[in-house]
Order: sequence, then C-alpha cells, then structure tokens
Amino acid sequence: MNLLEDKWLSVRTTQGEIYIAPWEISDPDVLALAAPRPDFNGALLQFLIGLLQTACPPDDNNHWGEWLENPPASGELKQLFQPYSPAFNLDGEGPAFMQDYNPLEGEPKPIANLLIDAPGAQTQKQNADHFIKRGGIEKLCPSCAVTALFTLQTNAPSGGAGHRTSLRGGGPLTSLIVLDTQHGADNNQSLDQTLWRSCWLNALNKTDLATLSGNTDLSNPAATFPWMANTRTSEPKTGQATYSQDAYPLQMFWGMPRRIRLDWKQTTGGNCGLCNQESDRLVSQYTTQNYGINYEGPWQHPLSPHIDNKDGLALPQHAQPGGLQYKHWLGLVSDNAHNHPAKVVKSFLEGRQLQNEQLLIRTFGYDMDNMKARCWYESTFPLFMLDADIRGQFNETAEILIETATGVASMTRSCIKEAWFKRPGDAKGDTNFLQEAFFSHTENAFFTALKTLKDQLDRDQTETQILREWHRTLCDSAFQLFDYWTSRGDFETVNPRRIATAHKKLKNWLYSKKLKEKLQLNNKEKAA
Repeated sequence: MNLLEDKWLSVRTTQGEIYIAPWEISDPDVLALAAPRPDFNGALLQFLIGLLQTACPPDDNNHWGEWLENPPASGELKQLFQPYSPAFNLDGEGPAFMQDYNPLEGEPKPIANLLIDAPGAQTQKQNADHFIKRGGIEKLCPSCAVTALFTLQTNAPSGGAGHRTSLRGGGPLTSLIVLDTQHGADNNQSLDQTLWRSCWLNALNKTDLATLSGNTDLSNPAATFPWMANTRTSEPKTGQATYSQDAYPLQMFWGMPRRIRLDWKQTTGGNCGLCNQESDRLVSQYTTQNYGINYEGPWQHPLSPHIDNKDGLALPQHAQPGGLQYKHWLGLVSDNAHNHPAKVVKSFLEGRQLQNEQLLIRTFGYDMDNMKARCWYESTFPLFMLDADIRGQFNETAEILIETATGVASMTRSCIKEAWFKRPGDAKGDTNFLQEAFFSHTENAFFTALKTLKDQLDRDQTETQILREWHRTLCDSAFQLFDYWTSRGDFETVNPRRIATAHKKLKNWLYSKKLKEKLQLNNKEKAA
C-alpha cells in the first residue's frame, strides 16, 4: 500500500462518503474528511497540509490565490506527489511510512495501544479503565492503522522511560485557517468550503520555508522523512538529541518520535474495529522500542501557536482543562511579547487578503496529563482582518474585554460559593465549571462587540459605547448565572440570608470604581 497512490482517505463528498487518494483532494465535490474519530480528522488535515507544503508549496501569494480559487487538476497533483512516493509505502521491503527503518525487538503490542486515549498497561493492571475500556478495538484496517500511527507520532504524549513526545510536546494545539461559510454568505463570500481549500488555506509560500525552524542546507531524504534512514536514537549514554539544525524544516510535518513497526505478517480478514469497513488485511499488533528521536530545543511549528517560557523560548501551546474559550482567543491571533500565533495565522494577519471572505481559526488538541488523555478539545473563533493602523487599538480593547470578563467570571464563582456554603473556603469539589459557564454565556456578545469595534475603528470612531455595553453584558450575565445556580439544589438547604449577602457583594463589585476604571467608564455612570 502506498499512501500517495492508493485510495485510503475517507472523505465526505456531495454524493456521500467514499475513499480517495490524496491527489484527488482538489476535486470540488470532495467537501471534508470523514475519519471515524475527531483526532484522526485533525491529524489527516495536517498530513495533507504537510504533503502540499512538501510537494507543491505556493510560489507567492498570487500563485496561492489562484489555486485557492481554481484548484489544480487531480492529475497535476498526482504528478507533483509522485517523486515522494518512495517515502510513503506503508509496508513491504524498504522504508515504511512513520515506522522505524530497522526491525524492532520486543513483545508485540495490541494495535489499540496506538490510540492516544487507550488505557495504558498500568491502568489495565490496576483495573482502572472505567471510562475507556480495554479490548474494544482488536483489529484495524490499513486506513485506520496508518491514521492512528500518524496521529500518535504527531501528538505523542509521554509514554514511559524513553518513549519520546512529539516534536511539539505531548498533545500540542493546532491552529488552522478555515472559511466561515455561515457568516461569509452575508458578505457575498464567493468561495465554497471544500477539503482542498481547508488544506490550501494553510499552505505557506516557498519564501516562508527559510523562516521556519530547521536547516535548509540539508538535502538527504531522511532530513525530511526520518524513517528513510536509521533512527537517530536517544539512549541516555550513546544516543543523541535532535535539534532544529539536525533536520530540514519540513520534518516538522513528519516528526517521528516513536520507534514503531506495524506487523503486516499477521493480518486477517474481517471488519475494522474503528470504521467497520471490511478488509482482508486487518492488522492486530505492532512492535515498539523506546529511545526514538528526542526532539529538543525550540521548534516553531507553523501550525501551532506559541508562548514564551520563563527563559524567553517560544514553545508550542497545549490544551488545558476547561477547553478553548474566548479568553484564549487573543493569544491565538495577536503577536505580542509572550504570545505568538501560528505561522499560518500570521501569514493572513500580515499579508494575505481575501476580498469578501470571512475566516475562522479552527483550534484543536488533546489535554494531556503526562501519558493520560483527559479530553479532546476543538473550537472555532473568528479571525478579523485588520489594517495595520487600527490593529494595536483593536487588540488593546479586546484585551480589556477579556480581562474584565475573567475578573467578573472569577467573582461570580466566588459569590456563588459564598451563597452555597457557610465556609466556602473549606468546600470541596471543583467549581471551575461556573467560570466556564460564564465564558460560554458571554461568547456571542464578545465577538459581536469585536465586530462592532472593527467597524467603528475603520470609521475613526471611539470604542466608549462598546465598553459601556460590555459592562452591561457582564452585569446581566453575572446576575443571571448567580440566580440560576443559587436556586438549584435542595430547598431545605437554601439559606436566603447567605444568598442575599453574596448577591449584594457581587453587585457592589460589578459597579465598583475598580471595574469601571478598567472599562474606562465614568465612575458616576450606571449600567448601560
């Protein structure tokens, strides 16, 4: 099986779900990926973007714009991909995609262990696999097996001694540009959403290659596709770390931290445990060995937002408990002293323009606790195309909106706890869901405010009215959530005096001088 020639990608088309080869993604009838898991879809998008970035990156913005509007024919893509076919064999003699160059020793592992959320050996030993059970997936078809392999290599979390994390660390966030078809129609958006555009929107120009982490002087195939040669192993005494100067920049799309070999000699026929498709080559096990490629140092992956650590190094961001909410939005789109958007996002903020097209940032990733997958998060946020002369003021006001919302969310949670408990400081249990509920409750108002802000700044108007209305939104939402949550529960345990006292405290804080000054409002003003 060759991943550039055979039909193995599950996609949704205008006629239903089918399997296609990668060179067929430019067909306008192919709308989206249709893998059986959301993390598979996220990984396959990165696979296709990496393939386009490797085989046919746009020469410049004009070339990029032409292909975005009028995709190349499938036959042309097939020819462009063909030189890279030797690196994309899944099995057989010679190098195998994302698998160790040499045979590996050790006890075979169940194929389900390739899945990031599969219970680990220690979890099974302790009989602690309560939510995701062992034994549910015993065999995978070639399509699901290679997707699981690529998903693991791309997101690899900690896996025990010597089992290395991905080039971006365990469970990195990925940010991609997508068309906003829902709101774009209101502005005469001309481009339909297709799989091709989902990929090509995130292809960087050739000139951007030199700005990425990596060594452009390296030309051997293994510098891009590490499975094309002996693995740079990382044993404690005899191995070596792999830094950006040891790899061609494109290896960031093809990083291979884990040493794995799928066992294609022990296949059987039947139905795949994930997609349920019938296959005569179901794989049930693989072999792995520790101390694979140990990616060290800062790697500024073009599809990930980054944040500076205490030493000033820009490292990829990772998902955290609670998910992705608008309080994280500014860090995904604004390049400041500590936060840096993904390179593909910056390309739009700094140069690429699409007339009449509304754009979104699609951000996803695993929230990992070492080797344990706690949750898969995925969100979409608006991307505002701003002129350089208003960008600073826009981001400054957006930061005020987020900071005040964060403060109100925290105070609302605190007051609800004071209404619930006689000694709220001693109360056990996680109440962070109250803050998350506040952000969910105010998200639409936040992005509506930003759209209005952009329009007003474009017309040289001030943002005072926006800040005043945001204050009203914060107050209304805080009171609504307070009333809702303090009225829940056993009627006999409700303490009206405690609720009234907490409500008064919340009201005083919402109309305090401190909050109004933060919103640049006159302290004598009442709610809008």
